[in-house]
Amino acid sequence: MKLKLIKLFIIIIIVFLSSCVLDWQANIAIIKNNTSSRLVVAKQPNQIMTDSILYNMRFSKSWIDVSKFQTLSIPNTVLSSKSDSDKAYLYVFNCDSVNKYQTLKKMGGILQHSFIKKIEIQLNKVKLPLDTIYVK
Repeated sequence: MKLKLIKLFIIIIIVFLSSCVLDWQANIAIIKNNTSSRLVVAKQPNQIMTDSILYNMRFSKSWIDVSKFQTLSIPNTVLSSKSDSDKAYLYVFNCDSVNKYQTLKKMGGILQHSFIKKIEIQLNKVKLPLDTIYVK
């Protein structure tokens, strides 16, 4: 009886840990930084990006250094099951400019001074191997 309870307890722990750890993600693109400064990429589910959204975002460890690649992903998504209208919008910014405006606590002008590129990805059209998007 005691052995069965121990086995059951171990199985429950394994199932619990695997459900927490295996939070899979769907890769959608690879970004290559060909600029002379660090980039930061903001993923948005809609087309709207404002100074206030950018001001309040936290970009811890999400920047892309010069001459580096980074794979971008969306959590818990089966891309092939998405409809034609399901898209991801990637906004590429100069990391130094965003940090400057956030540090100065200036909400206005962040987009104007740091925006580099907007990328629209139709989620059900993502194919392997992933496309590499070059930011120049």
